[in-house]
Amino acid sequence: MDRKALIVFARYPEPGKVKTRLASTLGAEAACDLYEMLLRYTLGVVHDFSRRCPETAVFVAVSPEERLEAFRRRLGVPWPILPQKGDHLGRRMAEAFADLFHRGYGAVVLVGSDISDLSPNDLRDAFRILESRNAVLGPARDGGFYAIGLHPPCPRIFETPSWGTADVFDRTRTSLERLGLSVALLPVRTDIDRPEDLSSLDRHWAFSNPVSVIVPTTAPRAALRPWVETLQRLLWPQDSVCVVHGSPSPPLTKGERENGLLWVESALGRGLQMNAGVRASPGRILWFLHDDCVPNFAAAYRVRTIARDQRFALGCFRLAFSPTNRALNAIAAWANLRTRLFRLPYGDQGLFCRRDTFHAVGGFRRPYLMEDVDFVRSCRRLGRLLVVPDVLSTSPRRYLAEGLLRTSLRNHATLFAHFLGVSNAVLYRRYYGTAAQRRDRQGS
Repeated sequence: MDRKALIVFARYPEPGKVKTRLASTLGAEAACDLYEMLLRYTLGVVHDFSRRCPETAVFVAVSPEERLEAFRRRLGVPWPILPQKGDHLGRRMAEAFADLFHRGYGAVVLVGSDISDLSPNDLRDAFRILESRNAVLGPARDGGFYAIGLHPPCPRIFETPSWGTADVFDRTRTSLERLGLSVALLPVRTDIDRPEDLSSLDRHWAFSNPVSVIVPTTAPRAALRPWVETLQRLLWPQDSVCVVHGSPSPPLTKGERENGLLWVESALGRGLQMNAGVRASPGRILWFLHDDCVPNFAAAYRVRTIARDQRFALGCFRLAFSPTNRALNAIAAWANLRTRLFRLPYGDQGLFCRRDTFHAVGGFRRPYLMEDVDFVRSCRRLGRLLVVPDVLSTSPRRYLAEGLLRTSLRNHATLFAHFLGVSNAVLYRRYYGTAAQRRDRQGS
């Protein structure tokens, strides 16, 4: 069987260098933000496709060449990044195909990065078509194409330097057929290049639902800042982060904005802090994230999927520890099994929901402990639990500091006591011991 490769053609998101036709309407900054959202959406779709079709290699071809490392740092993609080479788009596509065919791939598909309705099935179908045809094209509504696949190479179709016209799809299809190649088509999709294309985004589950990340913490701001900066690089331009610092005696402030972040002081207690974060945040999707969790590059795409299907009321990630060992792997495996069997994830699995769901259940009703379990059970009365396939890596420091067996037994004992109706305050004092008493004295 031929080896398969997918190439994502992308540009580094920079104002004035992307979506220039839309910049006259939106402005250079807004047009750049729009392109970055389209790019991150495309990378999320490709991530979905790659999970379903792991035998297909994925590459990202980036322009301009001097921005490769900046692209890698900003987008964090796990696939090889290649430079686009050539003085016009046709030449750059020809060079990309030639490179991968030279590497030994027999079926290669190239896809653009500004398609608002691309799906993993489009990419899967493109490779299925190449099993019986020489070429596949994905027509765009404006007369271009969003995807092209070849088996074997055909560099002659890329020779013309004109690629911004409305006849690109027809011309390319005709060229392929004149060369005696069998051609099949994918569904028509929308690339966002014209002002009239923008209306399609208003109803799109991914582009019309900004995410607010709520981070309850007791860590000092300076210690947390590097982690927050890493988190920000994973988010889409319209997303926001609210860090809620718990204090026994919080100052009466509305919050402070710093470098695109909102820092809020709240009464101590994870449930209280997350409720305060929601009140201060604008997002339609709420993502509750602990400050020792590390999402992957496509996490903001994954979180948005809660808006795609109204049957789901709540979502979470699979759990993993980093660093890890066999015992920690066993704990994570049990947590993921518990989530699958009992639909009962914990807060360190990155719970997320729509804002209307949060308000419908009354937010987090437990101030100190088991706020996540209580919230999950309330949300499940409104709909199903969405468990996304990606893992959320979390720190094992509490397990390592207090002992794996002791910490695990204490967690399950606390959960059992919660189900028996033991009050939140009593659970809090039993769980944290002298630390809880010290905090109570500080707050009195």
